[in-house]
Amino acid sequence: MQPVRSTAIALVLASVAGLLRAQQELWVDPVLGSNANPGTFAQPLQTLTQALTLAGPNTAIELLPGRYGPLVNGETLPMTLGGAQQSLVIRGIGTVVFDLGGSVNPLFRLVTGADGARITNLTITNSDQLQWWTRAVNSGSSVNSGNAATNVEFDRCRFLNINRGFVLWTSDNVQGWRIHDNLFVNCTNDAILEYTGNNEIYNNTFVTGTWKAYISDSPTSHCYNNLIVGYNIAFECNNAANSVARFQANWIWQTTTVAQGQGMAAGLPPGNVAGVDPLLVNPGAGDYHPAAGSPLVDAGTPAIFARADLDGVSRIVDSDHNGSLLPDVGCYESTPVQLSVTWNPSARLLFVNANSTVPGSFGFVLFCFDDGLVQLPGQGPILLDQATLIPAWLTSPLPGNWVLNLNGSPPFLPGQRLVMQALTLVPGANALCGSNQVWTQL
Repeated sequence: MQPVRSTAIALVLASVAGLLRAQQELWVDPVLGSNANPGTFAQPLQTLTQALTLAGPNTAIELLPGRYGPLVNGETLPMTLGGAQQSLVIRGIGTVVFDLGGSVNPLFRLVTGADGARITNLTITNSDQLQWWTRAVNSGSSVNSGNAATNVEFDRCRFLNINRGFVLWTSDNVQGWRIHDNLFVNCTNDAILEYTGNNEIYNNTFVTGTWKAYISDSPTSHCYNNLIVGYNIAFECNNAANSVARFQANWIWQTTTVAQGQGMAAGLPPGNVAGVDPLLVNPGAGDYHPAAGSPLVDAGTPAIFARADLDGVSRIVDSDHNGSLLPDVGCYESTPVQLSVTWNPSARLLFVNANSTVPGSFGFVLFCFDDGLVQLPGQGPILLDQATLIPAWLTSPLPGNWVLNLNGSPPFLPGQRLVMQALTLVPGANALCGSNQVWTQL
C-alpha cells in the first residue's frame, strides 16, 4: 500500500468541511436514540415518526443502521409525509430495515406538500400478506383522496415479503413519481398498482410474485428496463387507449403470463424480451446480480433519469467497454470498478482502495461531503454533491491504494461524512466507468 502525501487534500478538506448544505438534518438511531433529543448526530432521535413531526421543507432525515418498526422501536403507522415538507429526503445509511410487524397499515402516505420527496435505501418487510389492500406506500392520505404529492422518488429500496408495494389511486392522478432501482421479492399481490397518472417505473427487479409485477391503466407512464422473474403475471393494462410503446427493454423470465388486458392486446413491442434466461448469479440464494455473460448487461434503454443502482453503483456504465453507454436491465448495474474505504478515527487515517477488473484502467477518486448527482453529456451519472465537491482528487493506474493522513485537518463536526466515488478510464470505453458510491462517517 502506497502512502500519499495528503497535505493538500487535508487543507482542502479543512477549507470545504464547512460547506455543508443549507439543509436541516435530523438523525435517527433506533437503538441509541431518544425522542427527547434534538435530532443531531450526537443526540439522535429514536423514531422516524418523531423526525417527521420536526421536518420542514428541504429536510434530510438520516436513518442510522438498525431495525425500525412498530414492534421494534415504537414507530407509528402509517407515517404521513406532507403539509410543508417539500423536497424532504429520507435516507437509510447502511442497512436500515423497516419491519412492519404484520401490520395492514401503509408505511408511508405521501400527500400534498411532500412534493419532490425522495426515499432511498430502505428495506421494507413483513407487512400483512392476507388483506387485499395492504400496501407499503400509498399515494394521498387514503383511498382516492385526490391529494397525492407530486414528483416523488423511491429508489434503492427493498420490498421483501409484503402484500403490495405501491398503490397509486385513480383520484390522485399521480404525477411525476419515479420508482426505480428497487427490488421486490415475494409480493403476494401486485408489486405496483397504478390506476392512472404519468410516472416513471424503471430498472426494478421483481422476483417471485403470486399476482402481478406492474398493473397500470395509465396510457402514458413509462415502464423501462425492469426484470421480472418467477411471477404469475408481468404486466396488465385495462385501458384500451394504452400505448404499448411505453414498455421498453423489459426482461421477463419464468412468468406464466407476460401481458394481459385490453391495453396490452397488441403485445409488448420489440425490444422487450420474454422467455430468455437472464443468467443471474444465484437467484435461489437471493443473488439477482447479472452473472458473467448475462444478456441483461447494456440491454436497457438510456431514456431514464439515472442515479445509482441498488448497490450504490453509478448507473449507465459501459461495463463491457464496447463503446456503448447503456444501462443494464434490472436493479443492478455491472461495473469493472470497485471502491472501498476504511476510516481509522483514532489515527485519523483514511485508507482508500480502488480496483478494476480490466487491465490498463486508470482511476480517479473524488470526494465531497454529501450525496448528490452530477450529470455530464456523454457520461454516466457522477454520484457526488457538486456544492461540496473537493477540488482535489487521487489518481493512479488501478489497482490504486492510498493512505491519507488527515492529522493536519481540524476536528470534523459531529455527523460529518465524506462521500466518495471512483471514476475510471477503461481501454475500449468511450466514457468514464463509475464505481460504487462510498459513505464514511468521520
